[in-house]
Amino acid sequence: MGVRAADGLRIAVRSGWSARLAVVASAGGWRVPFSVIGSLLLVCAVLHWFWYPKSQRPEARNSPFISRYKQMASIDLFRSALAANFLQRIAFYGTFSYLAAYLISEHGLSVGETAAPLAIVGVGVVIGSFAAGLVVVLKRRAQVVAACALAGGLASLFLFSFDLSAWGTVGVALISITFISVGWPTFLAISTEISGNSQATAVGMLGASNQMGGVGGAALGGAFLALGGFSTVGFFCLGAVLLSAVVLQFGMSAARSSV
Repeated sequence: MGVRAADGLRIAVRSGWSARLAVVASAGGWRVPFSVIGSLLLVCAVLHWFWYPKSQRPEARNSPFISRYKQMASIDLFRSALAANFLQRIAFYGTFSYLAAYLISEHGLSVGETAAPLAIVGVGVVIGSFAAGLVVVLKRRAQVVAACALAGGLASLFLFSFDLSAWGTVGVALISITFISVGWPTFLAISTEISGNSQATAVGMLGASNQMGGVGGAALGGAFLALGGFSTVGFFCLGAVLLSAVVLQFGMSAARSSV
């Protein structure tokens, strides 16, 4: 539970940075956030260079590097969790990435005024991560995660398709992000349970699917926005969670007793 809570807090901090950057962009222009993030990344790179150990521990060299990835890739349950997580992250980032643009375009908010709504919606990540602690212990947790993802996708469609007030939009976005956020910590728990001595590898692969989902959600969401407007982004997010529900229902059926 501590790991899942920490993960939720980590993502909430990242969501909080989105709010802070909105304020910075409003005050200094759109170029300033890029300069801030670039400078912070440079500082992190320098700290990593000096703080990280310069040599591997001898016992780490005894384990074949590629074989651990092959071992995890051969587990059907892990592959299903990886695919479902990827699809749900697409929906998550598709919703969160274009929320500020939607508030600016449809409700007339300035860039700085989106800071508070983004911070509020970011709280949904923490709520969803804590809720995942209850879902993980359930016998039919895959089905519960699928239902939560579908609820989040429907909320995304609703907020991008219907003419709500600005704060009504924020409330629906909070519901969407909360439900979609249940999946990631649950998949993390499943992966560590089935990975044996390759837990770090499993977490790394799941993290990679998380980041690829972020890229896919932002990039494809932009493409759908250009094709059909914000309502199309809502349908895109709903489609992603529908596919994840199919993966959870059928891809994990062979290992249902452990899910």
